[in-house]
Amino acid sequence: MEIDLTNSFEEVLTNNKIKYLKSQEEIDKLSKKTFMGLPTNDFGLKTHIFNEIPINEVVLGFTISGGAVIFSKKMFCISNTDSFDNIGFSLLPIEEFIKLEIESGSTTFSDYILLNGIRVGSFNRQSENKWKQICDILNPCISNYFKNKLKLEKEESKIKEEKRKEQELLKEEQRLKELKVSQTNLLSELDKDGNGEVDVIEGNDFNLLLKKHQKSITEIDRNYIQQFVKISSYLKTKKNNIQLVFNSIKDTPNEETLNQYVEILKDDIHSYNLILFSSLNMIVSLVEDDMITFYELHEMFDNLNIFDSKHEKDISQKLNNIGDGLKDLMYSIEEMGRNIENQLGELTYVTDQTNRVLDNQLQSIDSSIKTNNLLTGINAYQTYKLRKGS
Repeated sequence: MEIDLTNSFEEVLTNNKIKYLKSQEEIDKLSKKTFMGLPTNDFGLKTHIFNEIPINEVVLGFTISGGAVIFSKKMFCISNTDSFDNIGFSLLPIEEFIKLEIESGSTTFSDYILLNGIRVGSFNRQSENKWKQICDILNPCISNYFKNKLKLEKEESKIKEEKRKEQELLKEEQRLKELKVSQTNLLSELDKDGNGEVDVIEGNDFNLLLKKHQKSITEIDRNYIQQFVKISSYLKTKKNNIQLVFNSIKDTPNEETLNQYVEILKDDIHSYNLILFSSLNMIVSLVEDDMITFYELHEMFDNLNIFDSKHEKDISQKLNNIGDGLKDLMYSIEEMGRNIENQLGELTYVTDQTNRVLDNQLQSIDSSIKTNNLLTGINAYQTYKLRKGS
């Protein structure tokens, strides 16, 4: 807020009882008053002060024998010379005026005006009484102005702060509203029927196919049954984790995080589809005596530690006790998704023949899975990731 004591000084002049204080008009006249061509008033003798505060900016002033003081709306200038020296002055902020003190010079004929012990002005001797009378009027005026100004600034600052908080609240409400719309739109892509559950391939097709060929697999190697059961457990855990992640990211704090987590969840669904597709092919290749494909897939699953399901079980435990750790957990899911894509994503074993065989096997258990649809979805997502540069 700009300092402006104009109104306060005009009020002082209106109620001026000691008549020492002069208005701009009076000061202008007194500064021009002469006798035989020589100035007769200290305003005229100390004209150097008007070099600092031009007469048109003067609001109030006074003289004491041998010196002059003038005020603008925010500054004051006091002469700091002996009577016949027309050079010295001090230009100071108006709030410093109330700090001034007067002191008689012990070895001179001057009374000194001091600011924090430093001389800033001077009058002729015996000026103390007049100085104090003037200060008794001006000091309360200046002091009250700054008290009121400080109070007003605090009130304005409080109002500004309240407005700022109100604007921030409105901005935050709008942000949350927009975030809610984005959450609904993005998550609806993963839950098209709106039942609150992420759209992952339903059913128990892997277990049904495994049970159908249980006897044949046992005859080849009983240990394979246990390994397939572990794959089944992995698929169940991963599917459950996908739903838990879906539920968790409904409460993401901002759109950037929401978009990031939705992309990771899409990757995780893609990983699930890759594992499911590869798992079904693993059963079929074994019972069809395509041992090369079987062992290729078995090696890939082994590299991913799918047979112990530890990674997905760890994630499941953390998701059930999520607290504030979703960020780190999402990065872990993202990293595992990249590993699955690297191991299983190439689908080099897939041919028209293998697709027909798998499709026939799935039809034999009344599965709703269509091999071509599942494979098309996997390939489409891989193309989408390539275009994004992931």
